[in-house]
Amino acid sequence: MHINYNEKDKTIEIKDGLKSQYFMIKALMILNLINAILNGSYIDKSGIGFMQIIWLILGVVSIVVLYFYFFKKSSQEKIAVKTIDRLTEKTVFGSKRMSLKLTNGKSRDLVYLKTTEEISKAKKLLTKIGVTV
Repeated sequence: MHINYNEKDKTIEIKDGLKSQYFMIKALMILNLINAILNGSYIDKSGIGFMQIIWLILGVVSIVVLYFYFFKKSSQEKIAVKTIDRLTEKTVFGSKRMSLKLTNGKSRDLVYLKTTEEISKAKKLLTKIGVTV
């Protein structure tokens, strides 16, 4: 993962391939939702069966995941500093996860910051440019 600050544009450039990962997740969830709609719409004379219930649950999960990735997560690779609200840090299963909270309500995950050296380097860069930690 490379985080670079462009002083000319006052932007942060993050190169981690998250955009393609999010695209694949969104595409698979859309296909899953279409499949759930098609399989859930087939109802026998005997009524709603076990498979329709399973597809209904999968469809609802796909809608929730799509909402989350379209409206709550960002995969921007070039972020203007003025659109960054703060740096948030969470501990999940014993490992630190960092993300940038943006002013539009979305968050940009910094997924590939693994070592403490990378985390401290990113924190120093962000505090240097004026992002609250």
